Amino acid sequence: MIQKFKIQTTKSARYFQIGEINIKTKNIWIVLHGYGMLPEYFIKKFQCISNKETVIIAPEALNKFYLKDNYSRVGSSWMTKVESLDDIQDNINFLNSIYNALKLDGLNFKLNVLGFSQGGPTATRWVINNKFNLNSLILWGCNLPEDCLTKIYESRWSDFSLRFLIGKNDEYIDEEKILNERKKLDNYGLDYDFYLFDGGHNIEESILKKLI
Repeated sequence: MIQKFKIQTTKSARYFQIGEINIKTKNIWIVLHGYGMLPEYFIKKFQCISNKETVIIAPEALNKFYLKDNYSRVGSSWMTKVESLDDIQDNINFLNSIYNALKLDGLNFKLNVLGFSQGGPTATRWVINNKFNLNSLILWGCNLPEDCLTKIYESRWSDFSLRFLIGKNDEYIDEEKILNERKKLDNYGLDYDFYLFDGGHNIEESILKKLI
């Protein structure tokens, strides 16, 4: 007979940062990359909004893999459909560890969390299961997970602004998916801003600057 067991283990994990957190810091962005990406490259998209008062932090998803058969490129993933609830909790614990390691107590700043593609649901689940002060949650080229739209989370959604950005030429999101997503959010009663821009499934720096 085959049996399944689970254990808790520790794992080394990375995050990348642009800027230094100090008393001059007014804005902190925590940005979560999409499927198959690495944060050291993803964070470069946000150099256009960094300055002496703005710090960018890009965590790396906990699961890495080779993207091609020749093993030339590596990507990472936040979760799969296998043991997904464990992945969700592991991600929340990991992001909590980063937040605690930043030692933000006593600083006066605005926190923005941005999730791109697969990083969007991960970002959503993280912020919705916490009570830290948040200025805005930005979901770019992704959907909002339905498990975050239950009654127990209603009050948390009123703590921050929610913004959606989707490219008109996003190969993964067609008009029908957009309509269904907006209907889902409207039925839940969420207050959100929606931006449909000229572009595909990627971070557009010109659009990013308009979010500041």
